[in-house]
Amino acid sequence: MGRRRAARGQAAPVEIVDVLPASARVAWAYLASLLSSAGAALLVVLSNQTIGALACAGASGGDDPVGECRVGVAIWVALAGFLVCLLPAVLLLKQDGWLWAAMFAGVGFLIAADAVVEWWWWTAAALVPAAAALASAEWRRGRSFRHVQLGVLLALDAAAVAALVWWYSHG
Repeated sequence: MGRRRAARGQAAPVEIVDVLPASARVAWAYLASLLSSAGAALLVVLSNQTIGALACAGASGGDDPVGECRVGVAIWVALAGFLVCLLPAVLLLKQDGWLWAAMFAGVGFLIAADAVVEWWWWTAAALVPAAAALASAEWRRGRSFRHVQLGVLLALDAAAVAALVWWYSHG
């Protein structure tokens, strides 16, 4: 008799939505950036021995054409490797894919700015993970706000891709 009463008296499980505070989300974004930077560095080392050697074998012109070509290949591998390694890092740290989308937009605009030698570029690069974490955070403002927020992130990604295409074609 006791079991029947206990079975009937149990409440239905309550769904708990686990949303990190903004400060924790920023910290996880920086950790994901650190992990993806390490992955990108590993890809640069490996590709410099393989892709760089093959792609730059016939380079000509300039003072050190093979060296310049290999540096160019290393830069592209580093940028692509960072974005490729960022997605598993974000998912490993149990963040959502929208953080990756926001980081993609930030990194894309930084690359298209083509100002790696300027001090402000490095300052902006250091702030991208925090800005991406805040831009992609769930602020619990309702569904319509979240849909607009995600639409803005997708628009920023499209604009970053367009800026990269423009930079590459005019660069």
